[in-house]
Amino acid sequence: MAIFHFSAQVISRSDGCNAVDAAAYRAGLRMACERTGQVFNHTYKKEVAYRALVGPSLPGGLPPWVLDRAQLWNRVEAIEKRCNSQLAREVEISLPIELTQEQHIALVHRFVQEQFVSLGMLADFALHAKPGNPHVHILLTLRDVGPEGFGGKRRDWNNPALVQQWREAWADTCNAALAEAGHAERIDHRSNEARGIDAAPTVHLGRRTAFNSEAWDARADFNAWVQTSVALAKVRAQVQRVQSQIIDLTTTLAQALADRERPASKAAPVPSTPSRIWTPGSAMPARDFSVAGLLARRAAGPVAPSSPLHRSTPSSQVLHSLDELFQGEKPC
Repeated sequence: MAIFHFSAQVISRSDGCNAVDAAAYRAGLRMACERTGQVFNHTYKKEVAYRALVGPSLPGGLPPWVLDRAQLWNRVEAIEKRCNSQLAREVEISLPIELTQEQHIALVHRFVQEQFVSLGMLADFALHAKPGNPHVHILLTLRDVGPEGFGGKRRDWNNPALVQQWREAWADTCNAALAEAGHAERIDHRSNEARGIDAAPTVHLGRRTAFNSEAWDARADFNAWVQTSVALAKVRAQVQRVQSQIIDLTTTLAQALADRERPASKAAPVPSTPSRIWTPGSAMPARDFSVAGLLARRAAGPVAPSSPLHRSTPSSQVLHSLDELFQGEKPC
């Protein structure tokens, strides 16, 4: 799983550091310091898979000593005179295990060029291909560089806002590389607090040796607790989302039941039907169909046709008179 780790520190002589020693250690090489006469042999570091020196473009081209690691850092040691001089800046970054070594190299070259070399820094970086923990060490110079050597110190490169910019840029560059390689994993440069995660940040484990095994185990236990807390927070967030959806569904169902139980609105009244016309909704009008009834209706005369119920209804016509219903004294 891809993780975000980005640390930046200044290598200072007041801490007992030596620029040549720092470069030899991170590159896994044997180098001698001309200022002190010391020889630093770190060839035992077999995890160094790639190393490179990168510098800005100059009008006359980069001087040869810039691309020679021993000459470069001996010049840094020579130009810094004070006992507490700041010698270099180191940036250590974890690389995503989802990418191959070739993809790591291309990713680091792109990031170093865009964020450090473009400002005028010289960058000396080495990839350490540790199993499960690939990372890169980047050593950066602190002075302007020209064809004749180093210039003045660049105090603006010590701005803390610049480090925050580098952290965000690394997350963006790394996520772009993961997307190009077809991986769904992503990293985030923000802290747990900024992301709304109530958990402490993990600590760097480092290498476990016989001298720090107890402290290493304590750090590992702490990181395991933090990772468990983060996983639990994610599960709780998912539970809350499901609960909110259930509440919404319950509310919707209750509203639907309430609408169903509400009495329906009264239907519009149906116009009354004349009593002489029978409809299924009215009672059959009483009628005498006996001979006496027919004689009585004959004596009363023909019934005038009623007015139609609607303008479109044609007026009724009498097709047979009452006299035609009788022949003599008998009905037809």
